[in-house]
Amino acid sequence: MKKTILTVMTIASLTACNQSKTENHNVMTEQKQTVGLVEITTFKLNNGVSSADFVKSAEQMQNDFLKRQEGFIKRTLTQSGDTLWTDIVYWTNKESHSQAMKLAEKTEAVIPFMEKIDFNSVKMDLTNPMLNNE
Repeated sequence: MKKTILTVMTIASLTACNQSKTENHNVMTEQKQTVGLVEITTFKLNNGVSSADFVKSAEQMQNDFLKRQEGFIKRTLTQSGDTLWTDIVYWTNKESHSQAMKLAEKTEAVIPFMEKIDFNSVKMDLTNPMLNNE
């Protein structure tokens, strides 16, 4: 159970700061990708972890892991007040999300990010986009 939550949080948090798509492993063109799945994860940080340290870890995880995953489109990481974080990750389909989650369990680049999250506070929803104004 903790391994699954760790994997989910890894992917979710990998989703930190929106970065340029040109760094994606699968070099993207100007072509727009269709969002097939939106992962929304809320969580709190472990005691003693600063927002600045967490964002740094989230950026590194996104650059070293998330952006290299097939089907990853973009990510937004937000903070509400000073305790609740929301990680929103956009995927082309559920299969890509599932593959990335499995790989995250075995990837060292994800560990520093996951270690900062209070797993007892994690709530993840996989949602289907119904309206997209982009």
